[in-house]
This record gives sequence, structure tokens and C-alpha cells, in this order.
Amino acid sequence: MADEGRKRKMQRKKGANLMKNLFKKIGALLVAAVMVLSMCTAVFATEQETSVANDKASLTVKGLVPGENTTVAVYKVVGWSAEHSSWEVENEAIKNDVNLDKNPVTIDWKSIANKRENLTPVISDTKEVPENGEVKFDNLAIGAYYVYAASKKTTYNPMGEAVYGYDDNGLMIAQDKTIDAKGSTYTLTKAFTGDDGQTTYQVVNRGQEVPFTITATFPSYDKDAKDRAFQITDEPKGMKVKEVTVKVGEAPLAAGTDYKLVSVKDDGTDGDEITTLPAAEDQKVRVRFTSAYIGTDNRHAGQTVTVEVKAQITDADTFVNKASSDKGSKPSEVNGKLGSITINKYDENNSKLLADAEFSIAPMKEDEVGAKIQFVLVGQNKDRQSIYKKATEEEIKNDDITKVTNIVAKNGVVVAKGLDDGKYKIVEEKAPAGYSVVTVNDVTIENGGNPTATVNVSDTKLHSLPHTGGMGTYLFTIIGVVVMVGAAGAFFISRRKGSEE
Repeated sequence: MADEGRKRKMQRKKGANLMKNLFKKIGALLVAAVMVLSMCTAVFATEQETSVANDKASLTVKGLVPGENTTVAVYKVVGWSAEHSSWEVENEAIKNDVNLDKNPVTIDWKSIANKRENLTPVISDTKEVPENGEVKFDNLAIGAYYVYAASKKTTYNPMGEAVYGYDDNGLMIAQDKTIDAKGSTYTLTKAFTGDDGQTTYQVVNRGQEVPFTITATFPSYDKDAKDRAFQITDEPKGMKVKEVTVKVGEAPLAAGTDYKLVSVKDDGTDGDEITTLPAAEDQKVRVRFTSAYIGTDNRHAGQTVTVEVKAQITDADTFVNKASSDKGSKPSEVNGKLGSITINKYDENNSKLLADAEFSIAPMKEDEVGAKIQFVLVGQNKDRQSIYKKATEEEIKNDDITKVTNIVAKNGVVVAKGLDDGKYKIVEEKAPAGYSVVTVNDVTIENGGNPTATVNVSDTKLHSLPHTGGMGTYLFTIIGVVVMVGAAGAFFISRRKGSEE
């Protein structure tokens, strides 16, 4: 009995030891599991961190001019929001320049370039461009970027690129990109803008106000540059400047504060400030940007400069408008012409010119005749042709200037100058002595390089009166003699009766 008790006690002790060992093994396994899990977590975190850290791309700008000290700045335009799983515009100033609703998204890079002063670059560097003409920017997050580049000699077109792609699983990843810079020397262009908004060649009236558009690129300056001047000069011939407006980007500038209008001396230096317009005929007008506006931070560099000029045509034949800048651009020149009508007054046989015929001219629109044009006499040319020019509004209002609606072909030919293209009604108001007034054909001045029209007018003589020595003359003579004889007879009879009494 005692042995049996001891035996059961030993079995219970053995079982307890077994359970204890089992718990120890389970505990060890649990510890090992925890350690494995913690290591996995650490590895996952590391992998995640590595993935995030490597979720960056580079952007290489190539095609820059080697050796030039060039400023290159990168601006983030659109970024990826993982939280909202969508693209987002980075700056409110350019919100209207990005259309996120389109697929693919559209971005107006040119407009963004003109708003650059409202943006903050994520990277900006000024350095000498290496021989390969490339500059590389690293650590750019997924998104779209505007790139600005300019040197003292060269400006570049607005550039933009998106640094992302998709992996084999179709997931978005950062992707290195390369962008080509397209540069040129600072340019200035000048274009004649017609009433229809087109810049094709047009013939114009004398006295008409013609708009011109001058475009240039605001220069970039070295950070240590002391000479930060910038000017654009308008040089009219055959016209006078009446109005000037200036914009940089989309922002209109204030005269006197952002820029000044100055006259130009014969040696090309600045003359007096122009505070009121119009300027004198053929007077050069210079837009000089103030130092306060130019600043020292290149905030306007690369932006489009627009100078809109309204000039009144004063010449009767041609006009020339030339624009130039002090930043090395070649002058841009616009040439134009005015139309003319030549009227030749001939006899009925077209054999000789007749003097002193008078004509009026009126414009026609859709066969509707307008008011007669007023002209100012210029004089005679070397061919003894009478020359008239269309009167301007100022001349019409000036009582000291003689205006006429009838132009006189003093020696048989009269030329009316300063006319626009189009159809005209010509009326012979007065014929030469001994000739009758005739109907004149309408004429058209064509738009183009030779805006002239010529009309030949042949007059007929007035109807002839009876010739001397005709039957009528004899009849008048006989009647006259009879009357005279009768009067003489009556005189003598009356006298005889008087003497008899």
C-alpha cells in the first residue's frame, strides 16, 4: 500500500515536470515567434522606407549653351496626393492654367512662365553650363514641373515635364526624364495688327490710327550686374505715336512708375521724358523700364514683354515703323502703303488731255456711297500732275488749312492719295470749258503691294450752234433792212406833212 502510494506520487511529479518542460518549450517558441515577427516588421519598415526614399526622380535639362553662366530654376506645377489618390495643382496662381479634368491633363506652360514671379522654385541654381550642355536636378517627387532657364545672352522657351511612369504591375512610380531646351538670342518682333486682328499686309487711310504689337523677352542679369537697364524703342516714319501700353506677362504696367516714355536724341541717347501723347510726327518714342521695376532678383526674367503702340498715319504714300531693344535683338521693321487714284481727263478722241476738270471721290461700302472725301492740295509733281492728299481729322478741324471736296485736274491729270483699299465712286463735278459732264466708272483699290487705281475720263464737246452765214443770218439781215427802210420812209413822210402845214 505504501509502495503504491509512492508510485502514484512519483507519477504526479513526473507529469508536473513534463508540463513544466512543455510550458518552457512553448514559451521559447513564443519568444522566437515574437523575435521573428519583430524582425519581419523591421525589414518591412526598412523596405517601405527604402521605397519611399527612392520614390524620387531626376530631371535633366539638355541643349543649354555651353560655357554660359545660366540660371535654371524648377517649379512644381502639379503633384500627386496619395491621401486623395488624385493630382493637385500646387499653386493657386496657376490654377486656371492647368485642366485636371482632361485626360491627359493639359498645362499652359507659356501662361505659367508669365506668372513665374508668383511661384517659388523647388530648385534653383546659377552656374556655368558644362560642355555637354546639360544640367541635372535630382530628388524630384512625382509630379509635373515647369523649368525656367536664361543667361545674359540667351533665353529659352518655357519648358515642362512630368517625372513619373508605371511599373510592370501598372503602379505609378517616379521616373527620370530629360527635357530639351530650345533657346535663341533675345528677340524682338513687331507686327502690324489690322482691324480684323490679322497681321497680314493691309493698305490704310491717311489719318487712320494703326495698332502695332512689339514683343520681346525680359532679360536676365548676373547677380552682381550693376547695369540693369532695359529699353524698347519705337521709331515711326510717316506717322506719329498717339498711345503706348506696356505689359510684362499678363500684368499691365504703370507709366512713370514701372517704365517711362522718353524721346530719343540724334545720337541715340535719352531725351526728355514724354508725359503726354501724341508725339510729334516721326518722333521716336522709347520705353525705358525703371530700376525699381527691374529689381535685383531677376523676378521678371524670361517673361514676355508686350508693347502696344497706336500710331496715326501722316504720310500720303508710305509708312515705316521700326522697333529695337538694347539687348542685342535685330531691329524689326513693318512697312506699309496707302492707296491712290489717278484720274486722266481726255477729249472725246482720247488724243489730248483737257485742263481744269473737277472731280469728287466718295467711298462705297456694299454699293452704298459715303460722304465725299475732303482733300488738301499738295501741289504739282515733276510731270505737272495735280496732287491731293486725304485730309486728317485734325486738318479738317483746323480752319487755317484749306480743304476741298472737288479736286482739279489743272493740266489734265489729278492724283488723290492717302486712301484705303476698297471701292470708290468718282463724279465729274465740272467739265472743261466747251465740254459736257460725263459719268465716270467706279474704281477699286486692291489690297497688296501696289494699291493704285487709274481711270480715264473722256469728255464730249457741247452741241454746236448755227454757223455764221447760214439761212438764219440772211433772214435776220433782210428783216433788219426792211425795218430800217420802213422807219426811214415813215420819217420822211412825217417830215413832208409837217412842212406843208
